[in-house]
Amino acid sequence: MQASLSRQLTRNLTFLASYWFSKSLDYVSSLNIAGSAPTLVAGENDLAQNPFNLRAEHGPSLFDAKNRFVLSGTYALPRWQTASHTLSQLVNGWQLNTIVSLSSGTPFTVYDSDNASEQGSAPEITGFYSSRPNVLTNPNKGPHTPNQWVSPSAFQQLTPQANPGEFGNEGRNAVRGPGIVSVDLSLFKSFSLTESTHIQFRAEAFNTLNHPNFMLPENDLASPEFGQILQAAPPRLLQLALKLVF
Repeated sequence: MQASLSRQLTRNLTFLASYWFSKSLDYVSSLNIAGSAPTLVAGENDLAQNPFNLRAEHGPSLFDAKNRFVLSGTYALPRWQTASHTLSQLVNGWQLNTIVSLSSGTPFTVYDSDNASEQGSAPEITGFYSSRPNVLTNPNKGPHTPNQWVSPSAFQQLTPQANPGEFGNEGRNAVRGPGIVSVDLSLFKSFSLTESTHIQFRAEAFNTLNHPNFMLPENDLASPEFGQILQAAPPRLLQLALKLVF
């Protein structure tokens, strides 16, 4: 479902609001075409846990963000009609813009590098095992902190010694990662050079609120860092620029 609303509230103020509600299911969302790598591609291995049960790979796509809301707005600051020509060039023609993006988290799969299922590895195909643990409780209950986004107590780890040849019951992409909150602001001003040429001054602030947008947590149950978030998107970024339009 997609819904949008656009409105020009005044002569100087316009906005566009959009909301998406979606669900995407597949059997694999990405292929490791570059060969083996030290980490899984975006939290997903491209091999089935059990090659004789491909139906068990049916699950949410890597890009399945169920809810997404985007609000963009533009406000042209009122002109000072009585200002002199020189002063008018400095104070008139400013435009304030904003983009607000809110998105729910995308899913990932918890793996177990202990490889209880004893599947062979083919390094230039994947290089890593596809074994998964058993799910004991709902892993999406939390605690949802950077130090422990998902609790290891939600899973039962299978080992080659205790569970040789067994496959875990966890579904593909069964756990949800952090959502995204981003507010961008910009201030534009154009200076005319000729009738068809002008320079645009741009002051821009990305992630203005400096909100921490976390990446997916460590998803190897056998890792001592399992469940921890080790990376985040860039913090607040300020930028000044000149753009020549001709």
